[in-house]
Amino acid sequence: MRKTFWVWFVIFAGNVWAIGGAGLYGGWPEVFGIQFVTPEGWRMSVGLAPERGDASRYSVAVSLDLVLAAGTVYSDGGEAVDLAYYAGAGATASLLRADPEVNGHALLGLEAYFTAMKSVGFFTELQLGQRFWFAPLGTQPFLGFRVGLSLR
Repeated sequence: MRKTFWVWFVIFAGNVWAIGGAGLYGGWPEVFGIQFVTPEGWRMSVGLAPERGDASRYSVAVSLDLVLAAGTVYSDGGEAVDLAYYAGAGATASLLRADPEVNGHALLGLEAYFTAMKSVGFFTELQLGQRFWFAPLGTQPFLGFRVGLSLR
């Protein structure tokens, strides 16, 4: 297990600058994950999500999102912190589970960058959409969130 962690860490760290950005996050439905962001605004994420029926079992959740709008909320002119927003849409599929599911969602996020560490930011994000599962067939509204660290 320890070797697997270090292999993923090296892959993750090596791709941060090659792709345009990366990050670590936690939230719901994924309790822990990594994400990679392209300069064009595509974000690919892989995380661990608890099973709907048995919260002690986890599955892999894969997400693809596109940031459609972004801008500055607050800038203090380079003194301490810059605050930015982003909005977009995406989809998540929970794989390798007894009851596979997908969701489509809109997302709205807020990100803080500290001037001394312009390449490191903290973000929070809200996701709202529709969730579908296949065993048994069903649907319900989806509400998710993420908090995390982004590296650019």
